[in-house]
Amino acid sequence: MARSKTTLSELRVGLLAVATLVILIVFILSVTGDISLFRDTRTLRTKFNAAEGLKSGDEVRLAGKRIGKVESVDFGEVPEKATDKPIVVTMSIDGKEVGDRIRSDSLAVLAQQGFLGDRVIDITPGTRSGEPLPDGAEIRSADNAGLAQVFQGANDILVVFNTVGEQVKQLIDNLNRGEGTLGRLLRDDAIYVNLNRTVLESQQLIRRIQQGEGTIAKFLNDPTLYNDLRGATTQLQSIAADLRAGKGTAGKLLTDDAVYEQTRQTIARANAAIEKLDRITGDVEAGRGSLGKFIKDEKLHDDLQATVTSVRTISQSLERGEGTAGLFLKDAKFYNNANEVSSELVKLLYDFRQNPKKYLSVKVSIF
Repeated sequence: MARSKTTLSELRVGLLAVATLVILIVFILSVTGDISLFRDTRTLRTKFNAAEGLKSGDEVRLAGKRIGKVESVDFGEVPEKATDKPIVVTMSIDGKEVGDRIRSDSLAVLAQQGFLGDRVIDITPGTRSGEPLPDGAEIRSADNAGLAQVFQGANDILVVFNTVGEQVKQLIDNLNRGEGTLGRLLRDDAIYVNLNRTVLESQQLIRRIQQGEGTIAKFLNDPTLYNDLRGATTQLQSIAADLRAGKGTAGKLLTDDAVYEQTRQTIARANAAIEKLDRITGDVEAGRGSLGKFIKDEKLHDDLQATVTSVRTISQSLERGEGTAGLFLKDAKFYNNANEVSSELVKLLYDFRQNPKKYLSVKVSIF
């Protein structure tokens, strides 16, 4: 059997088809970002305390916009201190897209897409105060809350919700059983009857007020009370006007400067009198003056006490009838004699008035 030979034209067609296919594949991969033949690709690194689900191929974002992907997640050198971060993440980013926005004051944050989404690295844009980072530089990182912390917080919230749910369930059960004030209000017919009676009585009271019965109704409906109150208000306004005008005693007291000055002088004199009284009290306390000596001098106190003792002794002697004064007070015979003498003197005076010639005689003799 004859063997077919490949012609040069067929070979050219085959090579052209293969080249076209390779170019198409490269173009597709370039567009999708899997290869970077036509892009300015930069490599940056950062370090974290823990990777927590981060893997190769995860997105790298700048202020939320995708700029590259994670190339590798590896362990670095053994940390010297507890604060050192052992996880080294290598990132491939689009230099043309980023430009000089990633600077020395940028931060790489390990975040996630949604509550249970994939992990991403979000880089914060730098400012003019920082220097642009070159290819292969390291970005400072700021660890976000990990999934374990998120789930722990969610678990705490669920526990709180469960506790609140149990309390609400117990409250509803108590209401259904008629326990507590609210339960009795919902389940006890007596409370409903009393409440209904109260409403009816309130309606009756309002109707009586509207009809003008009772004190409150008269207070609301009687125009006489309003007129009296208005008259009293008018009188109060008139009194206030008189006071402002300086009429009457109270008005003069409020507006007359002379009354104010007299009051001020009176207060000044009272203050002066109080000061004098304070000085007198101080002198008495210090034993100065007659009153101070009378209060503070012990000799005067002793003399006064001796005088009181002597008066007490004389009083006791009089009480016992000793001495002339004592006999005069206590001796009945002396009293009777004095009484008789007094009676005789009265008779003598009476006789003298009746016949004064008997006691008065004038004898005239002439040589």
